Amino acid sequence: MPVERRSFVGSGAAVPFVRMLSVLAVLSVPGVSAAGDLLGSSRGGSAQWDFCYGRPDSALLPVDPRTLVQPGISDGRAVHFNAYWKNCHVDPEAVKEQGAAKTCGELRARFAHGEGLLTNGHPGVGVLFTGTDYTRPEAAFGIATFSAAQYNELWRVWGFPFRPDNFDTLVAQRYGSGLNTERNPYPLPGQFPNLSNGGSGQLPQMLTQLRNPDGSWSGRIGVTCHACHSGMVGKPGDGPGLGVQVGGGSSLADLDLFLSDLLPLGYPASLATFLNLNRTRGTNNASDINLAFLFPDENLLTPSEVIGLINSGSTAGMDTPAWWNMGHRPVKFVDGVFPMDAPRVDMVFYTPFIGLFGSAGGPLSEAGQDWMRDNGPSLNTWVDSLKSPPYPLPINQALAEQGAVLFHTLDMWAPGRNNTVPRPQGNGSCASCHGAYAPRYVNNPAFLATPALEGMASYIAPLRIIGTDPVRVNTNNAAVQSAGAKNFFGYPSTAGTANDCGPQNQPHIRGNREPGYLAPPLYGVWATAPYLHNGSVPNVWEVLKPADRKPIWRRVSAPPRWDQPLTVMGFDTDLQRAYDSTRLGWKYDTIPCKWRTPLNPAVSPYINCQPGDEFTTPLAQEMMNVLFSNLALSWNILFPPTRTRQQLEDRKIYNTNAFGQDNGGHEFNSVLTDPERLAIIEYLKTL
Repeated sequence: MPVERRSFVGSGAAVPFVRMLSVLAVLSVPGVSAAGDLLGSSRGGSAQWDFCYGRPDSALLPVDPRTLVQPGISDGRAVHFNAYWKNCHVDPEAVKEQGAAKTCGELRARFAHGEGLLTNGHPGVGVLFTGTDYTRPEAAFGIATFSAAQYNELWRVWGFPFRPDNFDTLVAQRYGSGLNTERNPYPLPGQFPNLSNGGSGQLPQMLTQLRNPDGSWSGRIGVTCHACHSGMVGKPGDGPGLGVQVGGGSSLADLDLFLSDLLPLGYPASLATFLNLNRTRGTNNASDINLAFLFPDENLLTPSEVIGLINSGSTAGMDTPAWWNMGHRPVKFVDGVFPMDAPRVDMVFYTPFIGLFGSAGGPLSEAGQDWMRDNGPSLNTWVDSLKSPPYPLPINQALAEQGAVLFHTLDMWAPGRNNTVPRPQGNGSCASCHGAYAPRYVNNPAFLATPALEGMASYIAPLRIIGTDPVRVNTNNAAVQSAGAKNFFGYPSTAGTANDCGPQNQPHIRGNREPGYLAPPLYGVWATAPYLHNGSVPNVWEVLKPADRKPIWRRVSAPPRWDQPLTVMGFDTDLQRAYDSTRLGWKYDTIPCKWRTPLNPAVSPYINCQPGDEFTTPLAQEMMNVLFSNLALSWNILFPPTRTRQQLEDRKIYNTNAFGQDNGGHEFNSVLTDPERLAIIEYLKTL
């Protein structure tokens, strides 16, 4: 096959080399051998993309393993599925969108297109609420972009007396985004972008400079999907694929702070800061889809749907799932609300602004939706192909092999374990929900109907079993589900068909499946801390041992430069300094809960600290929780923007007593012993 022209964003390595690593990954990990049938990992990604290496463009693609996840395929097997693949493109003319690729050539063309959309500085790169062309009326002429001149003034908002010489580093730290080794330019003060090849500055991964329609540099900067979806783990020299983690899900970003800082510089989109995108650094509120569904594309909303949307409440803060698992998930998002074959919703924030308003936007909305139809499938192809990085630290192979057996076969509901949590489907092991990975079990028909389902995870654990914070599930109520079926992103032309691609938790689609949370595949899980759907647990050890979870904690920050002691720094991503290889997650400090007073200002920024404390858990807090759960946007509006340095530092605190941030659930792991936990963790390092 022809060599790919571009490298993976942030990998610093050519695509074929990254793919080779995915095949031989265990050989690059100290202490782990490819021999045997217990260790080894595909690192996620797309089975179809892997198939095409070494094959001509004319080669016909094999069946996408995700399409095999249909009712009955896991009946009586150790690994259980209860959410199924839907083909949203049975009728491409009706949805006005291309269906699945049929040959390796088609797949490669889509990959190149999708990679360009998310490669910073590329002539075809896109940004939020703009698409790829900020000059278009459907993009409101770039209302969601800002000028390089505005960007270059951020240091004034920070309170600096002059522009710091490490301005680019401080931007990345303050707003929580990695600085890539690949060029991502913007013009410095006094530079003209087209006389300096885009400029001499380096933007963080969350931002990119757009190109003009003729390919020249525009001097306009926008926010990219990498703000939430690409974090930072270590440095490129620490191991293959380390540094900026494209598609790993970011636990670093503070977009609300970014918008707040740009507000006085005249950025129109900063008005969204009054809605507050998050309360806690590293989380996002992008899943608040109940707001997007206020604008139907077909038919009108009923009065009950409008009322239901308004009183659906807020999803609160969410952790961002890893993209490199999408190739092993038939449904997407933490509650499986959409089929994986619904690419529009992945690019929802890239839709040119007017395209978000459904039929109310008229021809301009249709133009924005056309952009989505033309670009969404290609972006999905590129995202599906991403691979997780191999674990870069030493692994105890013998312990990992023990962990592999426990992960796939230990029944946590076996007699003598005395598990009080209701039993899920499958064999009661970690694999029963999260999928099978070790060749011994992947090739065992008692676990999977076919080895092609390696790493596939499509079990939505009911709330009564998983027990994690219910806010997200409860927010996406019946009105949100039915209104979403009328929205452009819910593929309304498929409604009522066997491949209905509207919200999958509508009663007529999910049947007797109970609402809950989707157990994700675990490729690269070591690099995706914190855990649970709301990011409330800082490491894998505490996922497996609920008794060790802390109510209020704060991840360790990167140290500031010696001459800038009061600068706002982001979370520390240094592997040697900040990563806990035993517990598998980032190091953190436990925060004591004290009532804030003038004499004691360094405390948690919430009313409620400890449940049952009459002084710090007043009736007002309970009343607000009711409000947050029953009125959309109230959670955001009642939490004002932050400005002082102490307030910015407080945003790093994760308070599990706050709305939507509970760290309970996953309690069935309580029956494990500590040696079993250590072995399972050692095995997870190899995935």
